[in-house]
Amino acid sequence: MIDTRPITLTDAQWDLVLATAHLAPNFAIQEFDDVHTVLIRAHNALRHDLPEDDERRIDAITGISLWRVADSRNDDFLLSVTLAPGVTPQSDLIDLTDLKETTTAATGWSAIRAVLTRLIAERNKVCEAFAEAALDFDGLVGYAEHRGVDAGDLFDVVHDTASAHASDMNNAGLDSQIPYLIEQNGRSATRDLIDELAADNADDEPDTD
Repeated sequence: MIDTRPITLTDAQWDLVLATAHLAPNFAIQEFDDVHTVLIRAHNALRHDLPEDDERRIDAITGISLWRVADSRNDDFLLSVTLAPGVTPQSDLIDLTDLKETTTAATGWSAIRAVLTRLIAERNKVCEAFAEAALDFDGLVGYAEHRGVDAGDLFDVVHDTASAHASDMNNAGLDSQIPYLIEQNGRSATRDLIDELAADNADDEPDTD
């Protein structure tokens, strides 16, 4: 069963993030990488660095991923939540400029807490929206069957929708492609893939001798 329950942090969990974040006292949000750094430190503090029986551990925190979609016109990024294999709902675009403005006076621990609070709120909103949509799932399946629509009828629609998402990630470059491949295949397999592609590129280079 997919768990869409909201994440809320206790004082002990906030203290753990602070104790293990290892960020400078003057740390502030200036760019996307700063936001991503806060999230990764939270991943480590609240799951990766804790044994399974530690009550402060939150496995769901690592389901949160960020995707940079910035271009010359904006500083937007997306937040996605992996709820199960193949189930990764996304947030609306989050404006980095707006996030920076709301944390202008915050540095160090205050900045970490402000950003992580926003990211968790966005995650919970995504999960709530997904849960509401899931309530309609059985009804819509039955409705489709009643109207004579089968899986083959939706094949092209699903393919086009998935292709559009893949195109957005490809257009955003390595900053989106690599995290996606790590999420789908794992860090080791992604590194192996990079090595294979690098070797192929080297073989393709013309011989200058």
